[in-house]
Amino acid sequence: MYINIHTHQKSNNPEVIEVINTDRNSAVHFELPQYYSLGVHPWDITPSYTETIKTINEINKTPSFIAIGECGLDKRKGPELSIQQDVFKKQIQLSEELQKPLIIHCVKSYSEIIKLRKDIQPTQAWVFHGFNASKETMEQALKQGFYFSLGDALFHPQTKALQSLPFIPLNRLFLETDDNPQLSIISVYKKASAILNLDTPQLQLIIQDNFKHLFNVD
Repeated sequence: MYINIHTHQKSNNPEVIEVINTDRNSAVHFELPQYYSLGVHPWDITPSYTETIKTINEINKTPSFIAIGECGLDKRKGPELSIQQDVFKKQIQLSEELQKPLIIHCVKSYSEIIKLRKDIQPTQAWVFHGFNASKETMEQALKQGFYFSLGDALFHPQTKALQSLPFIPLNRLFLETDDNPQLSIISVYKKASAILNLDTPQLQLIIQDNFKHLFNVD
């Protein structure tokens, strides 16, 4: 099986297990064998964001709901950073209370998020989705126990993701398609396998193990 840890579209491919990023109005409609995540994206912070928090609490015991997110910080878009940080911290607290990992959206905010994890020392895993930062940033994050999910950036020359991927420990690695409907998770696996000098079936098994371990699923 291929694991797509973060996507906004359901592929309906029986070879793919997906973690579909959803909204509070659609959350109740997803069922196994697919999974989903729900959170307050920094772009979507409005006074009604507390309704999403309420929905997360309501669906916590649903077997297909396995992660909170995407949530995080974005210096390019959204309300001022202090507001984003307040909402993000509320979701960190919720992650700890509900024992659910975080899927993290990060734009120009790696140092802030790494510092938050260092200061808070949470028990739950945090996954940088769409990771596209330097090897040095990856190493700093790795020291704090982060996981890394890569996708579209692997197909663009000279990206930081391309440079970092060979140094990410395989037991900390995931792959994704994010919000690109033209991107196949199978093609992401093939690209990553070539970069890592692994057979694609080897990489599939590694990421399956990571998925089972991190999200406690069979």
